[in-house]
Amino acid sequence: MLTQQPAIVIERLQKSYGTIQAVKGISLQVQQGEIFGFLGPNGAGKTTTIRCMLDVIRPTAGTIRVFGWDAQRDTLSMHQHIGYLPGDVRLPGKLTGKQIIDYFAHLQGREPVLLHDLVARFNVEMKRPLKGYSKGMRQKIGIVLAFMCNPEVLILDEPTSGLDPLMQKTFNALLLDEQARGKTIFMSSHVLSEVEKVCHRVAIIRQGELVTVEAVETLRKKAGQLVTVEFGDAVAPGELERIPGVSDVTQSNGSYHLHVSGSMNALIQALSGHEVNRLLVEEAPLEDVFLKFYEVPAQAASVTR
Repeated sequence: MLTQQPAIVIERLQKSYGTIQAVKGISLQVQQGEIFGFLGPNGAGKTTTIRCMLDVIRPTAGTIRVFGWDAQRDTLSMHQHIGYLPGDVRLPGKLTGKQIIDYFAHLQGREPVLLHDLVARFNVEMKRPLKGYSKGMRQKIGIVLAFMCNPEVLILDEPTSGLDPLMQKTFNALLLDEQARGKTIFMSSHVLSEVEKVCHRVAIIRQGELVTVEAVETLRKKAGQLVTVEFGDAVAPGELERIPGVSDVTQSNGSYHLHVSGSMNALIQALSGHEVNRLLVEEAPLEDVFLKFYEVPAQAASVTR
C-alpha cells in the first residue's frame, strides 16, 4: 500500500566510474502529485541518476526510495508502480507498433488501461515496422509504453526529444492531466523552457553536483525584468546605474536598455523626475538565470582542465 511520505527520496547519491565521479552526493525529495524537473546540460549526471533510481545501475553510495521502496532491495515491487521513458528510445525494428505495445503490456503484467486514449492523442502509427519510424514516431511509442499501464510514478528522461511543437503541446497537456489524477512525475531536460510550463519545482545539476532546488516562480523573480526607456530630456551619465536594482545599462537608437532585479519602485521614482516618451517592460528570459547555474566557477574550471 502506498504511503503518504514523499514519492521519491534521494539521499547522498554517488556514482563513480573508476576515478570519474558522475554523481557527487546529491539529495532531493519529490512530493506526491508533483511534476518535478531535473535540469542540467548534457553530461551533468541526469541519466546516471535516473538509472540509479531504476536500479539499472548500482550507486557507489547513497540511497533511493520510491514510495518507501528501496530502489535496490525492493526493485520488483517498485517497478510495478513506475512508468519509464528512456532518453534514447530504442526498439526492435522488425516489430510493428502494435506488437511492441502488446509485448510490453504483457511484460509489465498490468492492463494497458490508457492505451486507446494515448494512441488517439498522439496519433501513433500501429501497423508499420518500427525500423521505418522517425525519431518523433519512436518517441511517441515510448510515451505510450511509459503511460499506458497507469503507473503511480512516471520517470521521464528527456521526454520531448524528437517531438514537434504540436506534439510537445499535446505531451504537456498529458502531464497536467496525469498530475490532476494524482500522478508523480520526475522528468529530466537540458532546456528550461520545456519544463517551466508544467513543473512547479526544478533541481539543477551541474558536473554531478546539485546546484539548487528552486520553485519555477522563484527563478522568475531572480530573472528580473528588462526595461526600455526613451527620454524627452537629458539624463546625466551614470544616473541610471546608481538606481537600486538596476544593472546592465546600455544605450542604442536614442533609448536606454536596462535590467531590473526585485522591486521596480526605485526605478519608477527616478523616472518621475524625467520626461519619459516611451517605456517598455518585459520579463527577462528565464533561460538567462538558468544558464548562470551552468557556469563553472573559475577555480573549478582550472582544476578540471
